[in-house]
Amino acid sequence: MNEVEKLLDTVYTGNERVTREEIRRHAVAAEAPANVVDAVDALPEGEYAYDEAGEALAQLRSGTGGGTSLTGGVPPENLDDSDLSRELRRLHETRDETFRHGPPQALANHDARSADLEAEYLRRFPDRAVDPHRLRPGRSPG
Repeated sequence: MNEVEKLLDTVYTGNERVTREEIRRHAVAAEAPANVVDAVDALPEGEYAYDEAGEALAQLRSGTGGGTSLTGGVPPENLDDSDLSRELRRLHETRDETFRHGPPQALANHDARSADLEAEYLRRFPDRAVDPHRLRPGRSPG
């Protein structure tokens, strides 16, 4: 887990949305690296859901040499199976909020990250269990 994820996990414990200032207070208190604090400082004022803050910070850090891709997070191929599953669950949980209320760039990042993680999951688990009740009549799981 990178510095931004650790910070956001702490900030969002028990909170659905927090302000930029609250994120900054936690970053400073946790003695986060300077590039993380700088990225938080560059966020526009306002309230953020977890995924919105993560995606916005990933974008800002990528522009300042933070080493995070535009879609944010660890490249899917570098995640172990449990982390890949956790990341997918989190993205699926936050989809509606991002779709309805996220800025266009957050939605584009969410789409790209979802596609990357889902492609990696299918690559690793091509024979995943398919629920026969989810198939249309006459279709086979393969």
